[in-house]
Amino acid sequence: MQGPVGFRCRQCGTPAYDPLTSVRPSQLAIGLGISLLGGLVIGLVGGRIGFFGLLLAWFAGGLIADAVIRFVGFKRGPKMMATLFGGILVGAALAFVGEAMSFAGTFGTDGGMMVAGYLYSQGPWAALAAAIACFGAWSRFRF
Repeated sequence: MQGPVGFRCRQCGTPAYDPLTSVRPSQLAIGLGISLLGGLVIGLVGGRIGFFGLLLAWFAGGLIADAVIRFVGFKRGPKMMATLFGGILVGAALAFVGEAMSFAGTFGTDGGMMVAGYLYSQGPWAALAAAIACFGAWSRFRF
């Protein structure tokens, strides 16, 4: 393995502390909060505007990744990527569940078929928007 002063073995050449991938719990919490909020917005918008929500989700995922990177001090690595993706997916799922519950509340107990139709028609768009947002975030966050 080549180092700044020449070649070393792998065991001696790997740094003990990598400042790019080591994160504090507070940085993980900030990243999770930002990605959850972004996922909520993507879930609300992606389910309502259909196909155009997919285009918007790509750019929104990149913006969420940029915000997370900047607010946590330009940290990268598998922990930050899992936090970013998990926050986007959980936020989008919470937004969709909230929308479905509010839709179900407008019909009362006799609107089961209407709610099932809503879930069937809007669920795939919201899930696809969340997945595309994760892909957009990955394209900006690669390490």
